[in-house]
Amino acid sequence: MEKLYLALATLFFAGGFGYAVACLRSGVYRHSSWNLGAMVGGLVFLSIFLAGRGRIHGRCPVTTVVETLLFVAWAMVIIYLLVGRTYRLSLMGVFSSPLVFLACVAGLVMPFDAAAAQAAAEAKGDVDRWVEMHKGLSLLAYGAFGMSCVAGLMFLVQDRHLRKGKLDAIFYNLPPIQHLATAVFRLAVVGTVLLTGGIIAAHSTTSGGDGHVLWPLYLVWLAYAALSVLVVVKGLPSRVLAAAAVGAFILPLASLWVIGATS
Repeated sequence: MEKLYLALATLFFAGGFGYAVACLRSGVYRHSSWNLGAMVGGLVFLSIFLAGRGRIHGRCPVTTVVETLLFVAWAMVIIYLLVGRTYRLSLMGVFSSPLVFLACVAGLVMPFDAAAAQAAAEAKGDVDRWVEMHKGLSLLAYGAFGMSCVAGLMFLVQDRHLRKGKLDAIFYNLPPIQHLATAVFRLAVVGTVLLTGGIIAAHSTTSGGDGHVLWPLYLVWLAYAALSVLVVVKGLPSRVLAAAAVGAFILPLASLWVIGATS
């Protein structure tokens, strides 16, 4: 029954994914509330699914790699809805919905670890609030990094159109390229701040962080902190910043299995 809500969320995100494919293949974009509605509907059902998993575990539902991936997808949609209107909401949804859709498909295809769920359920009374804050803030940071990657992709698409002189309908509906560069930087900074809070929370636990594998978070934090400092100190070119934000997102993705395995 619990996967029914995930399936419904996947259907909504599939609508956004299909809209994205249609736009990119035809080169024709029309302002529509469909993509926004699809993302909101998907968010509602994904939230219900994650809330159900949370009730099973009695804690933040990130006890497996699959759950962690879905939580990051959920965080990306939240951040998209919060910041997307500033940077042309519908187009940001067009670029982000495929990533969220694929995460939901992975959740449907891959089985959940019943043993891990049972162990978590039996330990409901031992929830450490600092641990939960550590998980929540860290994965919200990953959502911000994901949206920074999306904004970077949008920048690179627009930059490519400018260089080739291919000014079709998609180009004219993209946000101004300077706004995209600002979005990439600000989302990276927001993610770094959230991840800093997550790391501090991990060290505030009763075990002082000894029960958690934190080195992947340190690597991710160093990468994005260095990127932010380079922009401020060296004035990193916008094209390089966008490409770096896209490439850097490999680190959070690669670390998900460690987070899921040690939750």
